[in-house]
Amino acid sequence: MKKTKRYLIGLILLLAIIVGLSETFYKRFDMTYDKRYTLTETTKEILKRVDKPLNFKLLLGGELPGDYRTLKNEISFMLDEFRNINPKISYQFSDPTKDFTSDQLQEEGLTPAPVKTDKGVLNVYPYAFLKYGEKEGWMETLVDDPSLPFTELATATTEKLEFLFMNQVRKISQIDRKSIGLIVHHDELPKMYLEGLGSALSENYDVEAYINPIKDSTFTLKQSDLDSLKKFDALIVAKPTLPFTDSDKLVLDQYVMNGGKMMFLTEMVDAEMDSIFRSGKIVAFPRDLNLNDFFFNYGMRIIPAIVKDAEAAKIILADGETTAGNVSYNAYTWPYFVRGFKAAESPITQTVNSVEFRFANPIELLENPDVKPTVLLATSPFTSLQPSMSFIELGEVDDISPEEYQMGRIPIAVLAEGNFKSMFAARYERKEIPNFKPETQNGKIILISDGDVAKNDIDIMTGRPMPLGADKFSRRPDNPKQKPVTYDNQNFLLNCIDYLVGDTDFLNLKNRKFEIPALNETKVRLEKSEWQLMNLLIPLNLIVILGLIFIFSRRRKYRKIPKIK
Repeated sequence: MKKTKRYLIGLILLLAIIVGLSETFYKRFDMTYDKRYTLTETTKEILKRVDKPLNFKLLLGGELPGDYRTLKNEISFMLDEFRNINPKISYQFSDPTKDFTSDQLQEEGLTPAPVKTDKGVLNVYPYAFLKYGEKEGWMETLVDDPSLPFTELATATTEKLEFLFMNQVRKISQIDRKSIGLIVHHDELPKMYLEGLGSALSENYDVEAYINPIKDSTFTLKQSDLDSLKKFDALIVAKPTLPFTDSDKLVLDQYVMNGGKMMFLTEMVDAEMDSIFRSGKIVAFPRDLNLNDFFFNYGMRIIPAIVKDAEAAKIILADGETTAGNVSYNAYTWPYFVRGFKAAESPITQTVNSVEFRFANPIELLENPDVKPTVLLATSPFTSLQPSMSFIELGEVDDISPEEYQMGRIPIAVLAEGNFKSMFAARYERKEIPNFKPETQNGKIILISDGDVAKNDIDIMTGRPMPLGADKFSRRPDNPKQKPVTYDNQNFLLNCIDYLVGDTDFLNLKNRKFEIPALNETKVRLEKSEWQLMNLLIPLNLIVILGLIFIFSRRRKYRKIPKIK
């Protein structure tokens, strides 16, 4: 008896010690095969750099439907991990229906997500308020993925939570921001057409148009501009329409040789949709930008022709009258609005859906042993080419013959990287640059054969810039409230810049995916009775077996006790 008491006391003391240690030491074991509950090293490094109190106030308190309750639990679990790494991080949940008035929510621009439940429509506010020192702001706790139905967003968000929250933490706590420059002295896209790209980039980078060649009225880059350009981590050239001078190319060449990265969005054929709508047809004139030798140096060449694709985007056109006398509108495949799809495996395109191109040109890859080319985006397999100096007519929406579109997938966005050599290494112009560099290590250039990929449309109803990737030609004039079809242009371009400036770790975090096992509904339906019976009988049989073992061992134990005389 005394031995049993000592055993119980020891067990109680052991449990008390374990509980006490658990308050001081915390260790969680992730037994999932894809390590879905293990934070990446990128996340840990960002969290360790948080040196001020960072608080999350999440509007996911109160009554929630099932998938949002799951989302709330996942967020809570993840923020506990954040807090374990850095105690300066805290969070709490708030009930928006009790802690805020409808006017307050409206003033903050917080739109509820209406979710249908058995009790009716429930308004959910998937937002969080962040406060970091003097900085504060709102974030959405749902992924922004136009390709997903609204009913699937909460579930899809669970695998993107780490990126979603760390993206906001990076923005609000970032001190040393990298710088992106825009080359603008070749009549590139005007500011109103770059609002979407500019505002998206400015969340993580300092964005500035380089206007020195315009200010000094030379309209060309000079040797003195090279030092000024070196402050930029990457340069963007978005849809130039005027030729580049040799001086331009020399300075840009040396910018790359000194470690700078570049993204060109250029096209070698002049064709615009507005002109086609005005006259019904246009001539596609070649556009000489004097960049062939520049791109050739990196193993690429843009062919002066226009890509046509039988699986291109659709545009809305008026095609008659309804029985009520109203104008009839319908969607037609417009073969010149090709869609770019992921080609070779790359961190840039891993999470990218289709990207809209307008009058894109094919890119030819050339042999260059020093350059590794990666085709980022290509067309569908059902393509054709329209040569320059030929007519483009709006009536072609009705004239898509399958036998014509047999050219296969055509590259329209290419990444070139490697140990680049200067195109001026054997030319006399190199003497114009002090400390001329003939080569560079780990160079990166991205060539996209259409400037409209970076161009946001202007809403004809409001006159305001539309989100980058939103296609104004997909909207029906008879239904102005209809949302336009949105392509993944913004996501693709942001990934390109992240890759060029070296934010590959964060890009990998963005691309992180979990395999969520799904039940085989057909198998469940066919084998439902069998599984129910197994779930009923196996626990009962286990209890009976354990009971028999206990009874048998007890009889055997006490059978050996000697009788007292």
